Amino acid sequence: MIVPAILAESFDEFNKKLKLLEGHTDLIQVDVLDGSMFGVTNWFDAVKVGALRTDVKMELHLMVENPIPIIEQWKQHVPGLVRAIIHDEISRPTGVITDYIKEILKLETGVAINPETPLSALESVMHVIDQLTIMGVHPGASGQSFLGDSILEKIKQARHHREDLIIEMDGGLTDDIIGPLISAGANRLCAASLLFKDSDPTGKLQELNKRLGGL
Repeated sequence: MIVPAILAESFDEFNKKLKLLEGHTDLIQVDVLDGSMFGVTNWFDAVKVGALRTDVKMELHLMVENPIPIIEQWKQHVPGLVRAIIHDEISRPTGVITDYIKEILKLETGVAINPETPLSALESVMHVIDQLTIMGVHPGASGQSFLGDSILEKIKQARHHREDLIIEMDGGLTDDIIGPLISAGANRLCAASLLFKDSDPTGKLQELNKRLGGL
């Protein structure tokens, strides 16, 4: 499936993008950056998002060093939160955090890895996480170019390692690489610039959904 990704600088931007997507997707990804990992910040106010009362489910992509307080706030205020994705590159122990997300917060767990991070780094959690998010670009900004064959190979390796794993590719999505990504074993493809830089984001999402339905 296509997972629209929202990286917003304000409530108004978040709300505008969400309204374009409602009725055309069951799930969106909300990017969270607080400056601690990549020197970039964005808007992710859980109280205001929760007040929107949308039917769209949400996953959090936490590009932060200390994700638990943010996840707890979203769990409290956003009824549609279903999954939290943390980065393996943080200094805290990944397995401890994913256990807390799953066992205490009762959310699905995801781990994201940057392009340079090998799958071997996930050996301790690969068998228990619900989703692996493989970055196709270096995190922090939309509109970057997909990093190519090394990402496709990593997806193939992850699929070979665990057939039932949900594998999501995030970053650099274009029309041309959708087929190769699906063939490599990806289940979910995050789309940000591909949608929101289009003159008709809603129409583009409908087009992508129709295309995936034919693959």
